[in-house]
Amino acid sequence: MTVGIYAAVILGAFLAGAVPFSWILGKIAGCDLRACGSGNPGAANLYRTAGPAWGISGLALDVVKGALSVLAARVLFPELTAGVVVAAAAAVAGHMWTPFLGFRGGKGVATAAGAFLALSPFTIMIAFGSFIAVVAATRYISLGSMVAALVAFAASIAVPLIAGRPVDPYFVGLCGVAATAIVAAHRKNIKRLLTGTEGKFGTRRRDEP
Repeated sequence: MTVGIYAAVILGAFLAGAVPFSWILGKIAGCDLRACGSGNPGAANLYRTAGPAWGISGLALDVVKGALSVLAARVLFPELTAGVVVAAAAAVAGHMWTPFLGFRGGKGVATAAGAFLALSPFTIMIAFGSFIAVVAATRYISLGSMVAALVAFAASIAVPLIAGRPVDPYFVGLCGVAATAIVAAHRKNIKRLLTGTEGKFGTRRRDEP
């Protein structure tokens, strides 16, 4: 495979991840997410501003685009683990810094979940379990998202060790970078969590600062 084809696949993964599905659905529902709620063009804000059906649809589409980016790369790079992992990273980066919205995208959680689901289903199952547990206990989606990202990183190391398999450094690196980026993207949420002003799951806001 030539370098040009390799670069084209990575660019394709980035552009696929960059499609701002939640923002598009928000516009259909009558709101530019960048001016509604938290101002973030992601599924969580879509859920709060437009309602559960819209938010779940945006979430599902973000998961799918992450998974499809990895599956497409796996077909093209069947023996190149690094290429598949880089494609996953490109899809997440595309979502977080989408050129279609002036490089201001979502927080990458759902797209990363889709990519990880295609790369290592058991790892994402563990992370998803931690997300559900945290949200059920606190009703904070942002906190659950950050915990899930950190748990995915820990699981990427622990799962193969427990199973007696070698640890994949590329996947561990991806999980580490993704966790760092996701936590950094939630810095405003962290401030609101510390001050007790973070919105909880189940609330709908159109004027959140």
